[in-house]
Parts: sequence; structure tokens; C-alpha cells
Amino acid sequence: MILLSALVIHGCQSPEASEPVDFQAEMEWRIPDPAAGEKPRILFVGNSHIFYNNLSGMFVQIAKSLGKGDNVYELTKGYYTLKKFANPEDAVGAKLNQVLTGKPWDFVILQENTSVALSDQVEEEMFSYARILDEEIKASGGQTAFLLTWAPKEGAKKGLKHYDCSDLQSILTKNYIDIADELNALLIPAGVGFMRCMEKYPEIELWDPDGQHPSPAGTYLAACTAYAVIFQESPKGCSFTGNLEEEEAGKLQEIAAELIIK
Repeated sequence: MILLSALVIHGCQSPEASEPVDFQAEMEWRIPDPAAGEKPRILFVGNSHIFYNNLSGMFVQIAKSLGKGDNVYELTKGYYTLKKFANPEDAVGAKLNQVLTGKPWDFVILQENTSVALSDQVEEEMFSYARILDEEIKASGGQTAFLLTWAPKEGAKKGLKHYDCSDLQSILTKNYIDIADELNALLIPAGVGFMRCMEKYPEIELWDPDGQHPSPAGTYLAACTAYAVIFQESPKGCSFTGNLEEEEAGKLQEIAAELIIK
């Protein structure tokens, strides 16, 4: 069940001043409880950041190449926010409610609109609806995972101040960590992986030319990171490269593995 819509370029609204995150530092991430089996039922929920380059499809191919099942589904629509997904009067929100109550899920991966996740209204516009969806996911027997996305490549200007990519990624990271910690949810730190890859392998282009969406390499890194979180296994050695050069894919597998697997 895949809903597609026009691609969206996300802006950002009033990001709050924040201490920068050291993206190269050792980070601890919550692990699945219980751990994923060989064929978990997984649902990706979000917008164009997921359906661009088919992130869920790449995740399936990575999992299959490493001996796991492919019981993976996607519900996405351009521009969509957790607020819309949590609204049973919205057509797509009603579909999500039907999907969550119809069958049990092992993992449901939620991705917020970047503008909302950067907003100074993040408590009202993101966290409050994340709580609603998390309650529904847990009622279905599933574990909630948040897909921490990547900031715009060139940053963004708000008022008289320009926030660079690292500034915005720090805000995104802290906001996603806050809600994941509150809900005892999993976090897939794809955006942190982007920052590490930029530092270690600057020759790899992770963004689409629009500077907002991921390139195929960026989507592949996000999919590898999701695999490492859900299965608690390294994606290194994966034979599926997503049409990337084998050396480049190997570097992205390495970033995901080092970020998650200790």
C-alpha cells in the first residue's frame, strides 16, 4: 500500500538556538525490545523523504540480501506531517488508523515533515501527534521508530540569520531524541549518518540537486541505518548496492554499521 504524491521542498520555521551536536562522538541508541525476528512486519510512514528513491524498497533489498524477510509496507504522501497522519478525518490519516488497527505490526517507522521538526512549535505540531501515533502503534503490538532525517544541504535563512546544515541537523537531532526518549521509542539516526559521511567521505554526494531530498547514495545510507537499528546487525558485506559502485556502497554500509553496532 503505497500512496505517492508530488515531491516537496521543505523549508524551516523559526529554529531555536541550540548547542551544536558533536556528530562524530560516540552515541548510544535504544535497541529493539524484543529484537527483530527473521521476518518482522514493518511499516514506513512519512512523506517524500521516504518515497524519494524508494527507501523502503532499498531496505527490503538490503534485508533480503542478508537473509531476512521482506514483510515491509509503506504509507507515504508528499508534504505530510504526523499531525495529518494522526487525524482520522484526513483520508491518509484514516488509512493509517485502519492499517494500524487491522493487523499487528512489529515496527512502525515515523518520519516527520522537516519544516515541522525544525519549528519552534515542535511540541505542539510534532510531539503531541507523535504521542497519539505511538499509542496506536503500541496498541497494535508494535514498536515505534522515528526516522531522524537530514537537514537541507545548504542550510536555510530565517529572518536575518542563516542556519547552516550542521546547525539545522543539531536542532533536528535534539528534537527527535527528545520525543524518542520520552516515548521509549527507537531512533534511526540517518541524519547523523549524513553528517559523519560528509566528514569521512566528502566525495559522496548524499543530497539530490534540490538540496533537500536524498540522492540515491543518501537513501542507501538511510536504508542501511534502518537495517542496522531494526535487526541490530551490520549491513557490511551486503550484496545489494542500489546501483551504486561497490566501493561507494561499502563506505555507506560502514558508516551505518559504525553508527549503530557497538
